[in-house]
Amino acid sequence: MALFAAYSADPIVLGGALLNLHARGRDNARGNKSDFAGAIEALRERVRFIVQRGRIHRGPRLPKIAAVLDQFVVEMPYRESANSWHPKAALICYQAEGLPRFWRLWVGSRNLTMSRDLDLGLVLDGESRRRKGSQVVDGIDALGVTLARAAKLPDVDPDDLAKELRAVRWIAPDDIDVSRIDLWTRGSEPIAPLDATSGDKIVVLSPFLCDAFARSLADMTKASADRTLVTTLPALRKLGNDGRAGLSDFKLLALGAPIPDGDDVAEVELIGREPATDEEDEGSGGASHSGLHAKLFAAIQGERIEIVAGSANATDRAWSGRNAEVAARFTGGSAEIDGVLAIVGSATPVSDALLQTLTETEADAAELALERLRWTLADTSLSLDRNGREYRLTSGEVVPLPPSAQLEAGLATMALHRWQPGVTHIELGEVPLSLQTDLVQFRLTIGDLPPASWLLRVPVVPSIDAERDAAAISRFLSVDGLQAWLREMLEGGAGAGSEDDWDTEPEAVAPKRSSWKHDGLALEDILTAWAKDQTNKSGSLKRVDAVIDRYVAAVLAHGEHLTQADRDDLTALQQTWRIAREVLIAR
Repeated sequence: MALFAAYSADPIVLGGALLNLHARGRDNARGNKSDFAGAIEALRERVRFIVQRGRIHRGPRLPKIAAVLDQFVVEMPYRESANSWHPKAALICYQAEGLPRFWRLWVGSRNLTMSRDLDLGLVLDGESRRRKGSQVVDGIDALGVTLARAAKLPDVDPDDLAKELRAVRWIAPDDIDVSRIDLWTRGSEPIAPLDATSGDKIVVLSPFLCDAFARSLADMTKASADRTLVTTLPALRKLGNDGRAGLSDFKLLALGAPIPDGDDVAEVELIGREPATDEEDEGSGGASHSGLHAKLFAAIQGERIEIVAGSANATDRAWSGRNAEVAARFTGGSAEIDGVLAIVGSATPVSDALLQTLTETEADAAELALERLRWTLADTSLSLDRNGREYRLTSGEVVPLPPSAQLEAGLATMALHRWQPGVTHIELGEVPLSLQTDLVQFRLTIGDLPPASWLLRVPVVPSIDAERDAAAISRFLSVDGLQAWLREMLEGGAGAGSEDDWDTEPEAVAPKRSSWKHDGLALEDILTAWAKDQTNKSGSLKRVDAVIDRYVAAVLAHGEHLTQADRDDLTALQQTWRIAREVLIAR
């Protein structure tokens, strides 16, 4: 079981996470097509990514096989005009046959994107047995319940999960003592990150600010004579006079802003407009960037440091109980102090003269207008009406588009269609089963601003055929890929990885073929696997038997570049496997 929480997500990163959970991934989210097929098959009802509705990235690269990722994503319908689903956490349970469960919890500031910004996180390892240095950590059981209830995995009961987590003892990094982990949702009353008894030196890292919390931060730390805030120039630019006055006794320093994705609007509460999101929908893939994205509140007293770190920015939205957030509260020693001070030392001081020149621009107002439209679309009741293979996208109401706006929409696997002003539906045309998905892509352009692109899950009525996954995977899985996947299941290990990366589209021409008769699964391979099963009491033949008929049939039905020789070999494989099933498996 693996439960992930994030504000935003990139499908490429989600695919990479599945590959790594299936022990087939590489650090750059790569893996071949047979690896990806195995991950989907193995993790279908074990993994969920819980994200804010409307914050799934639609980057420049979106392979059509990403259609199958829809089933792994849960969108939280927070209304971003007022609040957001904003925690960043991962709770993962590992269990090998005959061994006790092993847990890993990560809490931090990183979204499920390709961002290279500066982030912070804390990793805890847990087991039910008592080990030297292990400790009980309050709040993890409640975190697990919240994520499990949102994920709705069929074999995970939230109450049973909470009971098990209460018995787990956790090991933190050296010299770190964790007091609690808190995940709060909207309507909660989170504990303030700092108070009047905090240490001699206060350090706050936050890429986003707001007037209300700037004043609160000044009040809760007024006992300290040494207060430092590391933030970004855009955050300071959007502060009003009250917020700036509240920070007048702080040492202000700035790092680069987190990389945006065309829709980055910081939280500022001004009279007559809704509060914008305090999140940084970052993640433009691959670019080198080192902006500030970490969120940390630290109090240093002598050789110890008290830290509150996680997803919560220095904003009222985060700490008033409007957002859902997660934070770890822990103490550290000299290594943690040195790390925090190194970040402070890398930042640039912000002089009073510079601060006076920072004012909101017309571009800020235009970005806010684009954000408002995104919120409206995320909150709109949408449906995908399916008549066989014909799809129609329907809205419960007319989307209010200003004259300068252009909206396009379509299935994530298909072309975009212009959404004309005043209409409530778009005909999306015929969609093959292998490309059907409930992920809908949107592209919104207002005036001269860069377009914003994103994905939403939209319910399909009637629901998509249960064989969609097999059709989608078979569409892009070559004969070599299917061969590699089946061989890996028989042999119990990863192959050489000669197959194309999972996020590479199939070639427009048939690739050089490998014959099943010479390079594929021969009867000798099946007999070898059967002998290993008998010796090791394993079940590789049954694993292959559970999928082979469905996927070979799907490759024959949906493979776009198969030669007649490929089809003949696949048919021969089916016949060989029927013999193995009757003689070996049925025994």
